[in-house]
Amino acid sequence: MKITISLLLLIALTSFPGRLASGQTQSPQRPDDVLRIRTNEVRLDVVVKDKKGRPIKDLTTGDFEIYEDDVLQPVAGIYREGQLPLRLVFLFDTSLSIRHRFDFEQRAAAQFLRQLMRPGDQAAIMSVSSDPRLEMQFTSDPERLVNTFAGLKAEGATALYGALIESARYLRPSEGRHVMVVLSDGTDTASAVTLAQALTAVQKSDAVIYAVHSTGIAPSANVQDLAGEFALKYMGEDTGGRAFFPPVYEDHKKEARDLDEIYKRIAAEVRAQYVLTYYSNSSRPGSYRSIRVQVKRPGIQARARRGYYTAKEP
Repeated sequence: MKITISLLLLIALTSFPGRLASGQTQSPQRPDDVLRIRTNEVRLDVVVKDKKGRPIKDLTTGDFEIYEDDVLQPVAGIYREGQLPLRLVFLFDTSLSIRHRFDFEQRAAAQFLRQLMRPGDQAAIMSVSSDPRLEMQFTSDPERLVNTFAGLKAEGATALYGALIESARYLRPSEGRHVMVVLSDGTDTASAVTLAQALTAVQKSDAVIYAVHSTGIAPSANVQDLAGEFALKYMGEDTGGRAFFPPVYEDHKKEARDLDEIYKRIAAEVRAQYVLTYYSNSSRPGSYRSIRVQVKRPGIQARARRGYYTAKEP
């Protein structure tokens, strides 16, 4: 067991050499990964809850404190539910690793989007296999999304990190709040990029990731299982979202109820998000800046992404 944990930590440190060690992360490898921001405005999607996990919806700009690299920044603006449209990409793992749960997962994902979509919102579907593919472009029609899920087939390996990069590029130019929902076991077997590179792209698209483990809690503590779970947890924590690990039961009806409940919790969080803006005084173009958000009211916790990338000089 000590060997397994040590190897897992080695994998984690190798995948995140800069950010875990010094608050930085490695630079993107492709020129089209450059953040295209022409102002110094920074936007944060923030979830605020009380000690019982209930969302708090009556906060104002005066209730928040934003720290960039531990320096307090004045809050410039605040948006609440309904003031900004939702742009969501659902990354559905279609690899052979989840074929035994495929129909079950399709139904739950379709039900989630039916419940989530509101007027003005749009969602897209990206299949995650050997070659990630945009199966449905942004649409406001839930039934088109449901029909797309129904047409997916289990095949190939898992290029999850590549799919994250493709989804980030697709989300980046769109208006509104950016969310990714990832259904996968977290184990990448086919990408030519690392998880650190994928999350760099996601940060630059201002996206929040909610991850749902596609096969439940790992039945054995081997390195691949734990590495996949670590990846899903890190995706959520790094971007201000969350990872969920539904338990596996012999009773599939109980599994279905648990999965539906998880998607309801995701939908509730997405609906309760605040969007805060502030203006950075950063003088280091092309750098990673850490972010911390606090709420002044006692007993209240705020969750947001850990940082962002400043624009590079032209």
